[in-house]
Amino acid sequence: MFALKKLALALLFGLLTTPLCLAGGVLKIGVTDADAPPIVELAADGHTLRGGLSRELGDALAAQLHMTPEYQVLARKRIEPMVESGRIHIVCNANPEWYGNATRLLWSHELYPQVERAISLHDLPDIHKAEELEGKRIGTIFGYNYPTLERLWASGRSSRVEEAKQELLLKSLQKQLTNVAINSELEFAWWARNHPHDAHDFKLHPLVVTSMPTMCAVSPHAPLSLARLNQAIDSLHRRGTLQAILKRYQWQAR
Repeated sequence: MFALKKLALALLFGLLTTPLCLAGGVLKIGVTDADAPPIVELAADGHTLRGGLSRELGDALAAQLHMTPEYQVLARKRIEPMVESGRIHIVCNANPEWYGNATRLLWSHELYPQVERAISLHDLPDIHKAEELEGKRIGTIFGYNYPTLERLWASGRSSRVEEAKQELLLKSLQKQLTNVAINSELEFAWWARNHPHDAHDFKLHPLVVTSMPTMCAVSPHAPLSLARLNQAIDSLHRRGTLQAILKRYQWQAR
């Protein structure tokens, strides 16, 4: 009997001293290797998430949920089936418009807006409207959707050139393989700050191609409810945590 009491006390002590982040289980967070810094910063091996906005947001969400974050870097085409099957629980640089299987996933409250603009070499006149892209070769990220430009491509009035990553979009512009590229303000601003000499070659046009809320795509098989995730996001907004994270990346630098 004494031995059983000691065992019970030991188990109780172990539960009480277990970190809260471990008590809620593991939160499997997917990120795509197509997202450029500062959204995703990869280690030299190209397969390990070293840092970036996605990691900071994921860490903050996991802490609020008392869960342990576990990150998996995936190719863009693998994200959708991985979330749908439950092998990944959430992906938080996401929007239903960007996913072919959006109706089979759950969607959280907004985290922050993602604004995409037209970029070109400096010799191209300012572009204000999508119609001004007629006859242009437009660089885009492979697998991404651009609803405002689909009619141009469908009618053959412009052509779409797909690249795997942001730096390839910019290299294609430099080599004049494309006339215009579509890129997020946040990613381009980060790249320009870290490549000030090369950045002089480019201009950011007035044309806003998309301005959409980013949110978390949630697996229907995730070990947490959508309501619980939304409560965590709302709490991070109220406490100013998300705003503080975004400020470090100079989201509103412009």
